Amino acid sequence: MENRKVIIIGAGIGGLSAGYWLSQRGYEVEILEALDYPGGRMATIERKGDKVDVGAQFFHSNYRHAFDLMDAVGLRRSEPIKGKVKFRFEDGAVLDFESQSLYLRGLGLANNVKLDWFVLKHIIFGHRSPMYRIVEDRPEYDNIELAELFRAPSELKLRALVSAISLASNMSEPEWMSLCHFIQLLRIDMFTKYSVLAGGTASLAEGLARKLVVRYESPVQQLVMEKSRVGGVQMKKDGSVKKAGHVIVAAAAPSVGRMLPDELKEQRDFFESVVQAPLPMPVFFLDRPVNKNVWAYFNEPTVKRTFSFAVDGSVKCPAMVPSGKGVVSSWSCYPHTLDLIDRPDDEILKKALADTELMIPGISNWVEEARVFWHKEAGMGHFPTGSYRKVLDFKEKIKDLEGVSFVSDILGGCFMEAAMVSATEAVKRVCAWGGTK
Repeated sequence: MENRKVIIIGAGIGGLSAGYWLSQRGYEVEILEALDYPGGRMATIERKGDKVDVGAQFFHSNYRHAFDLMDAVGLRRSEPIKGKVKFRFEDGAVLDFESQSLYLRGLGLANNVKLDWFVLKHIIFGHRSPMYRIVEDRPEYDNIELAELFRAPSELKLRALVSAISLASNMSEPEWMSLCHFIQLLRIDMFTKYSVLAGGTASLAEGLARKLVVRYESPVQQLVMEKSRVGGVQMKKDGSVKKAGHVIVAAAAPSVGRMLPDELKEQRDFFESVVQAPLPMPVFFLDRPVNKNVWAYFNEPTVKRTFSFAVDGSVKCPAMVPSGKGVVSSWSCYPHTLDLIDRPDDEILKKALADTELMIPGISNWVEEARVFWHKEAGMGHFPTGSYRKVLDFKEKIKDLEGVSFVSDILGGCFMEAAMVSATEAVKRVCAWGGTK
């Protein structure tokens, strides 16, 4: 009789998706989650009936797997974000950005023409890779820093816009992103719409978790090898071993690196090389609304600040904030996030409020309550030069591994849909293999 038991490490959207699809195919699935809630970076906090997303913020309109899973768990389809994104240039000019905009006011005619030409050359008429999958290496783009783009003095505003896209979409300064990854991000940002769930992004993860066997507060110490294959996992709390026909590793990169044995050293080295730092999320519950037409604000993008942008959850998703008052989260990006890791929450809140005051003048006087939500293990992964090549090398080397698959948004560009695409690949691998005798 074949062993159809599958253990999944991690109840983020990738692990939950893999678990759901395997359970639908008759596999016995057990998900082991170190935290006390599902969703990973999909999380919310609540105060007096008002809720706010403190991780993943929205769904792109081409998230096919996400929308299919919403239907599967009976969630109402998401609503579009109707507000604008506002940031100021160094000369004081203001740009209100909306996705799918062909002309960006505040950027100027010449810079709009340059941006449109870049989009035509690299996206419309250029070579287009599959969405949410990394399947090929293009060294002429992967080996160039985004910071090298638009360096002429006349292109200052374009450089600011590029910085803003890097900060918002990949949570990093442009020095930590390859041109290859930026082209993919720009393609997504400019040609998809943003939408939200009335219960927050985490409601999708929560709906999936209710349909599965998830063991919370159950950290894994390491994978267990049986001869040349993975045969189970050792639990961290009591050292016990859980055996399975297949193990799917769907945890954050730093955790994965710690749980891989010496037999999987190459894979361990890959995950340890991923740039993915812990992330504190300061949230300010206000006594009034701010601007009901703007859901995101940026500090001047080329000025390096600890907190680069802020999101007003009451405008992004009014259904989550019945009070109508502003609920503002402040976002720190890599590498500035590293300066916050060992600081107490009160210091983080003080710094966040000072930086957010530059974006929303007066906010310091409107705060009713402030909190910090910690993504202790890791925030978003980043894609500096050479990252796509590293992902492709990793994928090639895991093809012959037995008893184990890896699910991660890192393998497809750090979006929720990328994690779900990665999950489909793991599911296909398990079903094609069919278990052990």
